[in-house]
Amino acid sequence: MPTTKELVCLANSRKHNGRCIAGIDIQSNLWVRPVSSRPGHEVSEAERRYRNGAEPRILDVVSVRLLRPKRFGFQTENWILDPGSQWEKRGRVGWDDLRRLEQRPKHLWVNSEDSTRKGLNDRVAVEQEFALLNSLKLIRVKAVTVEVDRPYDANRDLEVRAKFRHAGATYILKVTDAVYEERFRALGVGSYELSESFLTVSLGEEFKGHFYKMVAAIIERRTTERTTEPGSDG
Repeated sequence: MPTTKELVCLANSRKHNGRCIAGIDIQSNLWVRPVSSRPGHEVSEAERRYRNGAEPRILDVVSVRLLRPKRFGFQTENWILDPGSQWEKRGRVGWDDLRRLEQRPKHLWVNSEDSTRKGLNDRVAVEQEFALLNSLKLIRVKAVTVEVDRPYDANRDLEVRAKFRHAGATYILKVTDAVYEERFRALGVGSYELSESFLTVSLGEEFKGHFYKMVAAIIERRTTERTTEPGSDG
């Protein structure tokens, strides 16, 4: 049955030719990932715009019309969006609100010796899918190192990864947060230190025998406390 949910936007990340949007439902405190009914499930620019043409930002409270839940394997948070409806911004949240939404998993799904050459604890083999129950986490870390590196294919864009520690383990994951990816690519190859931050970590769909972990959003305490404002303009 169609329904409208108000979500704290905690991901607006790059996916195929569109975006992956995800947030936590204010009423239920559960993750919701609005997806299209297209094979790639990406959200197009037209589908995610506010009435004034603006793009949803991280920490916006967004009203979204949804048609029905649509689980894809362990991605239990997925809902088919109503492509004919208009998203509305209902306000903003701040750092203290994030503290109430913080999750403290003992580990980010499955950690094993099976990592990519540049990553660490960054993927899960399909044979371990039975251990996966969800695909989104909001965690708080003391520090993040953003690493910008050249790709193996010189014709592709610089690669951006986030290195951090969580619950005693070190992770190096690709960053798909569109804002941070662009910002740090512009700075060039190198390592950049960030202080206390929230990270939205997502587990993607299967690609060549693995599910890949990604940092879908970086939310720095330093900038969040300075820029968050109340109100609605959607």
